[in-house]
Order: sequence, then C-alpha cells, then structure tokens
Amino acid sequence: MNNEYQQMLNNARRGKYILGAFNVFNHISAKAVVKAAEELDSPVIIEMSTSVVKKLGIRNAISLLNTVKEEAKIPIIIHLDHCVDLDIALECIDNGWSSIMFDGSGLSLEENIKRTKQIVAHAKKYNVHVEGEVGDIKGTEDDIHSDVSLLANFEDTMHFIEQTGVNTIAPAIGTAHGQYNGIPHINYELIERLANESSCPVVIHGGTGLSKEAYERFIKCGAAKLNISTAIKQAYIDAIIQFSKKEKVVYEPLKADEEILNAIKEVVKEHIMLFNQLKK
Repeated sequence: MNNEYQQMLNNARRGKYILGAFNVFNHISAKAVVKAAEELDSPVIIEMSTSVVKKLGIRNAISLLNTVKEEAKIPIIIHLDHCVDLDIALECIDNGWSSIMFDGSGLSLEENIKRTKQIVAHAKKYNVHVEGEVGDIKGTEDDIHSDVSLLANFEDTMHFIEQTGVNTIAPAIGTAHGQYNGIPHINYELIERLANESSCPVVIHGGTGLSKEAYERFIKCGAAKLNISTAIKQAYIDAIIQFSKKEKVVYEPLKADEEILNAIKEVVKEHIMLFNQLKK
C-alpha cells in the first residue's frame, strides 16, 4: 500500500475535508490542477482515465504525470481511474503508477472480488494503492457506460472489502458520471456507516454538478476522496470556444494554452475550497 497516499487519506478524515481527485488528459490540464492546489496549499490527486492512458501510452502517460509531480510544491498522488482491463491495470502497476482503480462493477460480485484480489496481490509487491468499486455508477466515464445505477449495500460492500483487501472503496451511492438531470438521491447513510465501521476510506465518484450542501454532507459522513472529471473537460472546451470567439482571433497557441490553463485552475480551486469548507 502506498503509505503517502494512506497518510493523506487519514489526514483528510481527521481534518474534516475531502481529497480532490481531478481527471486530466494532457500536460495543460495536469498543470492547471497542480497550480490550483498549490495556490490553496492543498494536497491533490491527479488521475487519468484508461482511455487517455491507452492513447498516450502507459509509459508516456506516467512520465508526463511524474514530471508535473516533481515540479509541484504540494503532495500529489498519481492515480489510474476506472480501469476495467486486468492486463492494463497490471502493466500500470509495473510501470510506476502509485495508485490504480480496478473497476469490476460490470461483473458479478464474486467475479469482481476474484479479479480485484489478483490486482491487490500484484500491487502489494510494488507498494501500489488499489481502489475497488461495488455496484454500478450511472452515466459515462471513459468508455464505460451505464444507464442505471445498481446501488451498493452495506453487506456486499463490507464483504468485498474483507475479501479483496482494497485500500479504498467506491460504492455506488446514487451519484452519476457526467451531468445530472435533476437532483440525485444519494445514500449518505451508507457512506457514514462504512466510514464508521470500516477502516477502508470511502471514495465518491460523479462529483461534478453537486451542491455545496452535498459536498458538506459527504465530509460530515466521513468520505475521504471525491472525483471530478466532467467539470475539467467542460472548462477546457469552454475556454477554447471563448478564445476563438474573441473579436480578433490571435493565432498564438501559447496564449490559448494559458487561458485554458487558467480556466481549469479556477474550476479546480472552486472545488477544492468546497471540499475544504469544514476543514479544521
């Protein structure tokens, strides 16, 4: 298990705040997340989805993220998000990722346990942190799509934790990937019970678009990590659109890059401040 990550998670639970995990897809987005965290003096998780890692190449992706981490002035964890491919998960562990999520939510519970156990056993050799998922989170993330949420329950989630030995757990609690249509019905009671009765930190997926009150309840219930992906993508594309709509288009890519970086940075800062709203 990655001891630095575990310490960050423990500090978050004790300090009444949530670690922000932000999905990035290139150098600009990764740098923007880190700059936001530096300005707020906050630890942060930079994560990549499996589809991005495939396009960049596993070694190229980790090299990019490690470069950003080495230049940072705050603690950073590099995380692989929503990996459904056992071989890719194992290869990322072999090539320097400090944390990975194996997403077996599309499998039966027992098959999910079987494959996640295999990942955990291999990860221990390299001191790599493993996140697992129970239930099926609605929406689209990476190449994974679900039209309905198959909500987790306490008994299955505890069984999964005990059988696999995962370091963090992401139960399906009613949140969704992508944009919300209406107010989600979230099982806060499950988060609180897991936080109180298990030593395994709880991760929330589908964090974009939730209210300040929802984030506050996550903190009070004991969640330790919260993923933001869609908001980063929206900020990136919106900044490109705004730059191209200026009265006089300037064909200077570095100026465009700067505006994109600043737009993402402000979105990340907004979320980190919400995650720290009850910080001791």
